[in-house]
Amino acid sequence: MFLKAQDARDDRITAMKRWTKRKTRYSGIYRRGDSYVVVLTAGYGPDGRKRQLHVTCRTLQEALDTRARLRAQVAGGGLPAAPRLTVAQLLDRWLRDYARGAVAPTTYADYERIVRRHLTPALGSTPLRKLTPAAIQAYYSAKLASGLSTTTVRYHHVVLREALQHGVRWGLLAANPADRTSPPRPRKPEHQVLDTEQVRLFLAEARRSSPYYSLYLAAVLTGMRAGELLGLAWDSVDLVTGALLVRRTLYRLGRQILLKEPKSRASRRMVPIPPVLVEELLALRRRQEETRRQLPLCPDGINCRDAACAGWHETGLVFTQANGKPLHLHNVAQGDFKRVLRRAGLPLIRFHDLRHGHATWLLAAGVHPKVTQERLGHSSVGITLDLYSHTVRGLQERAAQELEERLGLGRLARGWHRGPSGGVLPGGSGLEGAPGAGSGGVADGT
Repeated sequence: MFLKAQDARDDRITAMKRWTKRKTRYSGIYRRGDSYVVVLTAGYGPDGRKRQLHVTCRTLQEALDTRARLRAQVAGGGLPAAPRLTVAQLLDRWLRDYARGAVAPTTYADYERIVRRHLTPALGSTPLRKLTPAAIQAYYSAKLASGLSTTTVRYHHVVLREALQHGVRWGLLAANPADRTSPPRPRKPEHQVLDTEQVRLFLAEARRSSPYYSLYLAAVLTGMRAGELLGLAWDSVDLVTGALLVRRTLYRLGRQILLKEPKSRASRRMVPIPPVLVEELLALRRRQEETRRQLPLCPDGINCRDAACAGWHETGLVFTQANGKPLHLHNVAQGDFKRVLRRAGLPLIRFHDLRHGHATWLLAAGVHPKVTQERLGHSSVGITLDLYSHTVRGLQERAAQELEERLGLGRLARGWHRGPSGGVLPGGSGLEGAPGAGSGGVADGT
């Protein structure tokens, strides 16, 4: 009985030692179990008491690095004695003080939606200094289990990490806990592309039954993004030389319509178009002019909010509703576009897949990837090659075959045969002039 009591006492002492801070030979660093704790005074609170910062690290080297970084931040005026904040308060402050003025309105709307619908309900009540990498990792797992895609959850990670990084810059956090997480790897999407015969069927059905045939034809023949097509104005269309200038992109933010310049220099480009599209755009402009003459002019133009307005809305856009209002892509893509595909008996692809199809058809036809990149508006040819690597692999095989045919090596290879020792020897049948034919050896590969 005495031995059992002694063993229990020893276990309690061992547990206390395990979880009690023990000094190390490094100032401000303590040992706690299998981890290390960095303790640093970070100013004084309103009551005059010291504010101490405690950061747990997994290894001694990590603790030394953290101590050096924190000391440098305190010396530079960082880590002020701020009141206790929750994750929700930091996210709100980040949206208000940084994101609202730093990003595009549509991007801000995405950030605000992610914060309001996802991050704040799940992590908002957690004190900021107690937010751990494990809690963030558990959030990612829960969102994946709820059915969100890896791309969406990774976007949540980007938003959360950016907000926490600003907390570090503002002195509210010692380190960014999102830096020690593993967000889900993005899965490369499988592009569903119509083949050439299916495209003909699609365009034939669209011409027969759809009011948006011009839009679909332009998407197929230019590879432009949906926002670029909807933001295309007549002053950016040259029907004499046959070219479209991509200078605006149309966005919708609630009921507000925004026309903005494309983000990158590569996106601002000229896209040559074939005669069939030139003819269709000429016919479309004549139809718009006829409708404009028949309808009264709406004074609000592109800003008209009246869904039942019977006037003509002067927007200057190429692809519009029947009354001149800008098209709503979601309504077109989920309505008329899908109906045309069903009538033609084709797979229900996305509208954006017409852009992927444009790139695939060009590369399959042997068009240089650099030309394809310029038409698509990618910032580099590497992006194009990475997105359409499946097509490029086929081009590699074709290039090898064409090189063999151009050099006449197909006929040459049929004349070589294996010698007694296993080496390759030239034979007859037209190889008298082949390299190495006189000596019975193989020509130098240089």
